[in-house]
Amino acid sequence: MADVLAIGAHPDDVELAMSGLLLRLRDAGKSVAILDLTRGEGGTRGSPETRAKEAAAAAKLLGAEERVTLDFGDGRLEPSTEVRRAIVDAVRRLRPSLVVAPRWDDLHPDHAAAGEAVRSIRYVCGMTKWNPGPNPPHRPRCFLFAMHHSTDAPPSLVLDVSAVFERKMALVRCFGSQLHDPASKEPRTNIASEEFLPRWEARHRWFGDRIGVRFGEPWYVDGPVPVLDPLALLRGD
Repeated sequence: MADVLAIGAHPDDVELAMSGLLLRLRDAGKSVAILDLTRGEGGTRGSPETRAKEAAAAAKLLGAEERVTLDFGDGRLEPSTEVRRAIVDAVRRLRPSLVVAPRWDDLHPDHAAAGEAVRSIRYVCGMTKWNPGPNPPHRPRCFLFAMHHSTDAPPSLVLDVSAVFERKMALVRCFGSQLHDPASKEPRTNIASEEFLPRWEARHRWFGDRIGVRFGEPWYVDGPVPVLDPLALLRGD
């Protein structure tokens, strides 16, 4: 069981795009589980074994209840029936109130496929006769979609992650095989460039500036956002 299920296409997706929210929820006493849909074996740097160790370290640092890594093919991920079934199985087993995933039109095709798969199971995970298994149907209360890369769509909401940003950075740094290392002999990539983390931080500063805080994390909600207490909007809760 977990209050929140975070779904990424690769190990490190959750940390890069979603972990500010997850850290804030962990601080509020909520439980978190992570589901990686691929092992990240198609990455230019590192190996699946290295990335598995890095992912385990990040999950431990976050305080996640569990982290499950599936093998649907890095660079070949599709919102197939098999992928959808795996996500539904995880949702029914863990019974989260909140599911977070990449937005379905992300620049990276694996991110987009993960988002589309999650988007497509929101209803069927609550259907008794859809992919019946050992766990009863369960429909989470809310789905949020992370915005890894800039898209034409503006975020539905920006979360203040100023208080947890240094911890979010520590989670990202768990994936050292993917980041800049002047001693590495492996090929240079965007994420392994010396400029990547400063740009990544600047993006959080830009979104933070949009809401008048130091660091912000952008999120998209596919539909109306329920507001039970309108006064909370004025208080900034």
